[in-house]
Amino acid sequence: MSPPLCALLHCPAQLRVEGPGQPLTATVGQDVVLPCHLSPRKDARTLDVRWIRDDISETVHHYRNGEDLYGEQMWAYAGRTELSRDGLSAGSLDLRITALRPSDDGQYVCTVKDADDYGETIVDLDVTATGTDPHLSLGGYEAGGVRVLCRSAGWYPLPHLLWRDARGQHLPSVSQTHSQDQEGLFEIEGTVIVTRSVEGPLSCVVRSSRLQQERQFSLHIAAPFFHNAQPWMVALALVLVLLAVSIGLGVYLFRKKVAQSRELEEQAAELAWRRCLLPQNRVKVTLDPDTAHPLLVLSEDHRSVRREIKWQQVPSTPERFDIRCCVLGHEKFKEGRHWWEVEVEGEREEYSCWAVGVARASVKRKGEINMRPEGGIWAVQYDDGQLKSLTSPPTPLSLSPVPKRIWVCLDCTQGQVSFISAENGVEIFTFTAASFNGESMRPWFWLVSSSVQL
Repeated sequence: MSPPLCALLHCPAQLRVEGPGQPLTATVGQDVVLPCHLSPRKDARTLDVRWIRDDISETVHHYRNGEDLYGEQMWAYAGRTELSRDGLSAGSLDLRITALRPSDDGQYVCTVKDADDYGETIVDLDVTATGTDPHLSLGGYEAGGVRVLCRSAGWYPLPHLLWRDARGQHLPSVSQTHSQDQEGLFEIEGTVIVTRSVEGPLSCVVRSSRLQQERQFSLHIAAPFFHNAQPWMVALALVLVLLAVSIGLGVYLFRKKVAQSRELEEQAAELAWRRCLLPQNRVKVTLDPDTAHPLLVLSEDHRSVRREIKWQQVPSTPERFDIRCCVLGHEKFKEGRHWWEVEVEGEREEYSCWAVGVARASVKRKGEINMRPEGGIWAVQYDDGQLKSLTSPPTPLSLSPVPKRIWVCLDCTQGQVSFISAENGVEIFTFTAASFNGESMRPWFWLVSSSVQL
């Protein structure tokens, strides 16, 4: 472990800062809260709070005297961090990081300054991802046996790959390699030579080095596949191959039927949003200032909103969002079809971060909120150059270029929410069978570093 930041700076440590005392474990794509608080508890709203990556000493999030300061923030964390405001008065300095990435793995330093006083603590974050089921394939004959390959992707950190025979005994790998994709997730591949002496099914096990989780796949290699096969064994192998082909054909036909069914559902969904886009269903949406987060500034006509770095002097009411920078539309829809256009603008596209959609009228306003259907929100989000639907987990969307004008289509009768590019009419994403629970729905917006025009 590297020495604390304060030890390097030779600063006094009169403020006592405490963390969780043990490493935190979180999954790629999810959100995590890094705990930190003053001890004894006291009001931290006027303090200088800075979260730093310990290994590179760069700023993850900076808060001072009621304001979040983004000038020194690492680009990788832009739009992904929030300091919990609810607990500041009680000395809580918790930091929320959204949409975890493998690169977020490591140590974080929570530092606090007040005049000549200083304190800090280290928080360890272990980021994990459980990959796909192993895929086994047969190679050629080698050294009197059969070469078997096992491959699995989507892991973090680098997992272990093991071979087992039917008795659970480990078999030595001939070779093992790994690589990382652009997101930092690992793919691992191992090879083993299976001889006649190996009885029963062969298993490839890929195990997380941090979690007590593993993926396993087994394969039985019939004796006729070895070099010294007898003619009757070859015939048996041929029968087994034909049987496998028959099973494979059955699986193919079943999957084809499922695919056709899914295609029909998609066609029905597309027809629904095309019906929704009729001119008579278009509505004029205005923003509700009573719900706007204090960092959001609405235009006089309530048709546009932008995020500022200065906290606005607005009353703290039950209707107002206080953690997430969200705002709702005035309009409420409980039945029928409705659509409206949203235009998103950012000073710099690489730092742009926003989300648009609909929410139940009863959506949670105070504290952390779940920006997914489980939390009563159906939306798409743009963050760090990636457009995604806020499903559980989020679904990356391949759309280039990312549209700046979006049609939001709400079908209350069918329980469907669609997002269409207003620039070329291409469907971005559709939520089907949405559960509105009989509630009224309202337009919903979340901003970090952009503005929205209606």
